[in-house]
Amino acid sequence: MIEILNLHKSFGELQVLKGIDLEMEHGKVLVIIGPSGSGKTTLLRCFNLLEVPDQGSLSLSDIKINFTDNKKIPQKSILALRQKTGMVFQSYNLFPHMTALGNVMEGQVTVQKRSKDEAREHALQLLTKVGLEDKADAYPHQLSGGQQQRVAIARAMAVDPEVLLFDEPTSALDPELVGEVLKVIKQLAAEGMTMVIVTHEMKFAADVADRIILMDGGHILEQGTPQEVLEHPQHPRALQFLNRISGEEV
Repeated sequence: MIEILNLHKSFGELQVLKGIDLEMEHGKVLVIIGPSGSGKTTLLRCFNLLEVPDQGSLSLSDIKINFTDNKKIPQKSILALRQKTGMVFQSYNLFPHMTALGNVMEGQVTVQKRSKDEAREHALQLLTKVGLEDKADAYPHQLSGGQQQRVAIARAMAVDPEVLLFDEPTSALDPELVGEVLKVIKQLAAEGMTMVIVTHEMKFAADVADRIILMDGGHILEQGTPQEVLEHPQHPRALQFLNRISGEEV
């Protein structure tokens, strides 16, 4: 179970998250949607403390962290939480001097202290899983954007996280490359991987999500099944946003 209670986050005078409450079960997929500046990515980054909330609490399995103004979170707690999460960024963030195989091995060797042989075997299995077994020795500059993002997914999975976090995983891709990344994410969802995904791909959200939350202005305006949120929104601002998005997709 993942639980967030009364989460607040500000950057200077700007309040970005204004009392977020949510729960999700392991094995489920939560998709976060909403207009730019709504707080989606900040909320996602709070899941693994890339952004440290000002107030509230976060629970993941046996870890619970309480946040109060100006209270420093122990590094031990941060590392324990991050060991349970894997992050996939918009811009891939691969190490340019390492091959695809090296990128997927790195965290296993440096963080988990696996032997190189063990890390290599696991990395090759994951590259096969994302359809890139033939690109193990390729460097990032030799790969398409879609291939780089699939390597990034394999790298995030390599440390055996309980939760995968995706920040707009297709936003930096050319349209013809989006499908290959979404296919991998759908496959992971079908296998029961717990995932939190920020996306602007509404059709993908409808296909993959067990639950969707729609954010605006640092609040959750709508939450429920894809059908409830996307087809029957109750909040006028949510309806306005979805109507605009559907108009852009036509």
